[in-house]
Amino acid sequence: MTRWSSNLRLQFLLAIIPILGVFALPARAWGPHPEITQAALDALGSNDALAARLGAAVHKLPVYCWMADQRQTLIIRADETFYADDYLLFPGVSRHTDHLCPDVKRTYVPHFRRALQALRTETPVNAARWIGSLTHFVEDTGSPPHAAEIRGDVHSKMENWVDAKKISIAGYVPQSFGDTEAAAEAGFLKRMDGLIEFSKARAARCRADVEAGNRAAVEPVVLESALETSRVLADLLHTLGVLTRATSAGGELRGHVAHASGLGKLDKLPAKIVLLDTLYSTLADSDGRFSFEHIPPGKYRLACITPGARIDTREISVNALGAAESAIVEIPATHSGGLVRDPGFKLSWISQESPDGWYAIPRSSKNAAGWQGEWLPLERGQEYRLVIRWKQIPSVGSGAAAPVEGDVFVRMKKDLNPVLPPAIGPAITRPLEEQKIVATPEKGTWAQIFIRTPRKPGEIIESIDLLPATSK
Repeated sequence: MTRWSSNLRLQFLLAIIPILGVFALPARAWGPHPEITQAALDALGSNDALAARLGAAVHKLPVYCWMADQRQTLIIRADETFYADDYLLFPGVSRHTDHLCPDVKRTYVPHFRRALQALRTETPVNAARWIGSLTHFVEDTGSPPHAAEIRGDVHSKMENWVDAKKISIAGYVPQSFGDTEAAAEAGFLKRMDGLIEFSKARAARCRADVEAGNRAAVEPVVLESALETSRVLADLLHTLGVLTRATSAGGELRGHVAHASGLGKLDKLPAKIVLLDTLYSTLADSDGRFSFEHIPPGKYRLACITPGARIDTREISVNALGAAESAIVEIPATHSGGLVRDPGFKLSWISQESPDGWYAIPRSSKNAAGWQGEWLPLERGQEYRLVIRWKQIPSVGSGAAAPVEGDVFVRMKKDLNPVLPPAIGPAITRPLEEQKIVATPEKGTWAQIFIRTPRKPGEIIESIDLLPATSK
């Protein structure tokens, strides 16, 4: 595998442009993420086990390496649509983590294991997305201000004052962290500790020049960190490929999910399939097909969520590889017509403490306690109905109604830039159960439901959904 050809660079630019249109990267993002990733891939070569396993999807890693900076974002590209959090949150990792040391260190083990699991059990494109999340955490660790726990303006300048065109580790031969999972995991953690010390030293060397505005003196120092990060990443990717060769035998699970329609950009969002009480999850492809390989034989509870449909849960059995029958699941369309993936708060796979797709917001001086949903793309000029089915309020004392324990707001944004303040609509309280919303350039074409309550949302609301006005 050689350094990018002009055609491959063009493909990368075409892939990254839609990201920037949907999600403006944080001001503190390390600019050379794609170049660091590509340098590692060049060192691997096309014959590496990881490249062989991922096939064409390996070329998406310089795009997927941004994944962790796209949290709570719907990614929309010409060839794919998905929520980034479907590759960032899972059982054991139920909240987002700061990308600076020491917090970023919490991501290493769970995301290493999850990426390896995806390589063994999911499709190449799903595995590449999981590896993209892990890649981002590794690369952020190698950024000098991340390693040295520096924030503010110095942080932004220090990690972006680097000539990305000089990032190449040509001639480097990737090394495996270990031939077993335990050995590889220990080797990975040791290598990351070394990367932190390496980049902390570079941060100390160049900080005075950053503060003095001497970019010319800073660039070669930061480049040293970028090159070392590429070497660490090359070793990591090579190790994942080595471990994939030792995949245990298991059964297969395949299926198809019927698509919803009439949901605008969400028509292309694939179904998410999880095996409850396990770490197994995946996204279907653009045709609704999904698959798992090397799943331990046994009985599972499968849950499927997709926009415009009710959650589907069923019992399945996975047979051993080579058995007479494979597990094949057909999930029909059960359209409700709405944009919310789990309007009834039925799925709590990531954490039993909260429904998937809803984020707990603690009470603070700026925010009331509550729950914010996923950002939903709207069609400009389209009218939508926010429909709420409140739970019955029990009577107290002489029959008087209990006090209302929550209300609902709709936030709207022009794009998903995290620093862009949302426009917030009026509060929706009982007995009002419906509100009309129109997507306009002034208000925005992205909507997010916020349920203000100190309780879990399912305790006060049966279901909540945002539907195109033509839906019933």
